[in-house]
Amino acid sequence: MDWIFGAFLIASILHMVEEYFYPGGFMDVMKRLNPRFAPFVTTPMAVVINGLQLLLCVVAIMVGTNTPTFGMSVAALLCINGWAHILGSIRTKDYVPGVITGTALYLPISIYAYYFFIGSGQLTANQILATVILGLLYQAVPLGYFLVASSLRQA
Repeated sequence: MDWIFGAFLIASILHMVEEYFYPGGFMDVMKRLNPRFAPFVTTPMAVVINGLQLLLCVVAIMVGTNTPTFGMSVAALLCINGWAHILGSIRTKDYVPGVITGTALYLPISIYAYYFFIGSGQLTANQILATVILGLLYQAVPLGYFLVASSLRQA
């Protein structure tokens, strides 16, 4: 089942292509969704945040099924991110770059990974909870950056 961790990386790359290159425009949507954070939505920020996600995916590939809690925390991140794009599209009543790959790749891959790891007994209830908490924390990194940068700017 180690292949699933490689699928996380491939899906993440395709998702980032949709967000930033084709059709792109994700940073513009982020600025519209929360104008307070618009000055902090920059190319360097996007490179760092997305670089960290790719690093998580690579580490998940390296540790594979030896550390299922960590690997599946990446699945949680992808699932949460997929839902965030869906909710963003609902909120804007428009296409949000990333919603296609979030819906067509992130959600099915992460749900299948959980189905497999839970079904095969490789994740306990506590580990499932830990993966979800870690996934939420990973997803909170950009928000944390925006909150800290905004606070520092006001000070």
